[in-house]
Amino acid sequence: MKFVRRRILPAVLFLAWLGLAGQAQDQARHVGRVQDWSYRHVVLSGGLPAADLDRAKAEPRILSRLAERNLHGASVRTATGRFDKGDRGTRRPPRSRTSGLKIDWSVPLGAGIVAPYMFPAKYSFDINATPSCVNDYVVFGLNVAGATPGQANLVGVNNLYSGAAPRLCLANPTVKWAYNGSTAGGSVLTSPVISLDGNRIAYVESAAGTAIFHVLAWKSGEGTAATVAATPTLNGSCTGTVAIPTSSCLKSVTFSTTATDTLSSPWVDYATDKAFVGGDDGKIYRISCVFSCDLNANPTVDWTFTLPVAGTGGAAATPNGPVYDSSTGRLIVADQLGELWTINASGATPSLFAGPVMIGGGGCTIAHPPGRTGTAPGPNCTGNGGSYGIPDSVILDGSAGKVFAFSGNDGTVGASAVVAQLNENLTGLVRVHVGLGSVGATIANWNIHSGAFDDTYFDATPSNGHLFMCGTATGSTNPTHYWIGFTAYPTMNATPDGSLLRTAVANLPCAPYTELFNPSITLAGGAGHHDLLVSGLVGAGANGFVLTNDISTGAIITGQATSVNYPGGVSGIVIDNVSGSGQASSVYFSTQGVVNVGSCATARCAVKLTQLGLQ
Repeated sequence: MKFVRRRILPAVLFLAWLGLAGQAQDQARHVGRVQDWSYRHVVLSGGLPAADLDRAKAEPRILSRLAERNLHGASVRTATGRFDKGDRGTRRPPRSRTSGLKIDWSVPLGAGIVAPYMFPAKYSFDINATPSCVNDYVVFGLNVAGATPGQANLVGVNNLYSGAAPRLCLANPTVKWAYNGSTAGGSVLTSPVISLDGNRIAYVESAAGTAIFHVLAWKSGEGTAATVAATPTLNGSCTGTVAIPTSSCLKSVTFSTTATDTLSSPWVDYATDKAFVGGDDGKIYRISCVFSCDLNANPTVDWTFTLPVAGTGGAAATPNGPVYDSSTGRLIVADQLGELWTINASGATPSLFAGPVMIGGGGCTIAHPPGRTGTAPGPNCTGNGGSYGIPDSVILDGSAGKVFAFSGNDGTVGASAVVAQLNENLTGLVRVHVGLGSVGATIANWNIHSGAFDDTYFDATPSNGHLFMCGTATGSTNPTHYWIGFTAYPTMNATPDGSLLRTAVANLPCAPYTELFNPSITLAGGAGHHDLLVSGLVGAGANGFVLTNDISTGAIITGQATSVNYPGGVSGIVIDNVSGSGQASSVYFSTQGVVNVGSCATARCAVKLTQLGLQ
């Protein structure tokens, strides 16, 4: 079945690609491939129904997923050039673990890092991720105030496929640009998003109770290091055109004058050129004119929606990053009280479609959320322990119409760490406990972060697939791998299919999981083993391991892990190609502190490691 799909799909996906190119004509002449925080939050299961192909015409994240899973070894000649898989399209045998892909690179970031549990973003010039040394880059948003010509808080790096030979690029990466991207002296606390042409970056600056949405058109060569930042040209003085800017350009709109944004990375709907973002004030904002704005026109806030949380005081309903379903026009968002919401978001005026449903909450309810006051009738509620929110954005399975949310504490004594599956209208709740969690505990920030699905879940028999995630042990807060099956797909099984202790260190949270299926490498499990799970830890001391596991069999194969220790841990991890060329299949992240590991010499660093062996 997978062979047939990969034979017929190229032309179908090319038609979708033409649709995206048509949408992008006002903002660009080229459509590339973006791997950012949002990419991992929209998935497709169960083969290739026609609805998925229709969605791909409007949603480039879906197009990229279909290409990623189904175009190995395929190519098609087009009127505008070759729409192919580059190195992915070669028919060379997969490389083994001893193939010679070696040595990481690191770029010092000065005083900043990618904030905990947030992500850098990767741009590939070719829609199929054919590696390009000049055009492909990774952008790192840094949680530090910018200064000119000092510290940058937005750094772009190219010549990515560097390192020891064999390699595609130079021996070392290059800082493509480095900016003080602040207008109010603030920092970047969430993940950036890249335009489809790769020329613009959308991100949020947080400063002194203020949240500002920025769109930066970068110019190569402005800023030469993370500690030698340039100031971008401000809106009103930008030159060139929207498609081809000749200067850098920073466009901005302040969407909150009363709160920062600590958890809500912006979600951009490329089809409508609108962004959705939340503030720590418990509000969701829609911003128009993001990437295709006139040259010297700023984005605008066209509506604000306040999450209707019970109570009049106490803790704020700080939202996480919203996830937009372009096929239904609905926005799914969760808050740090443990609640989940669905909002009608496509029209001129937003409205509540469903919710709230309490997923976390530490034993409290939607009538009496934790820490809220004035929720009469009945007493106010104090959460039993900490970490009862939903810090990570939900994962939306567009094929099955299912939503997955993760929380460290739903109030269940002895088993409070939880992953929940619901329909988009928030019915059909399935709740699966994944360890002790933080009920009754006072440990700060022991949250549960989002998991990832194995490759089988995306194939024609998703009932054989699994969701992998990090919970805790059953009797401690030691981080522990769990995997959950779908025997009655699309419904998630009520209990995990298996678990494996990640490390015997208490109170050590995991970064979000990242999965990739790379047919150009062979994992330690042997022939047919190409499905890789990449995870990191976040914590003080010498327990910051980045770990890869072979999950090709639908479980974590014990004894097949590769790891590198970055004391203090790592940010969220993004991946790039599935290429057989040297240094071209990699993972990217930032350290969470000053480390002295590999080529990162006593510094905070942006890091690239090869997918195979983390070398």
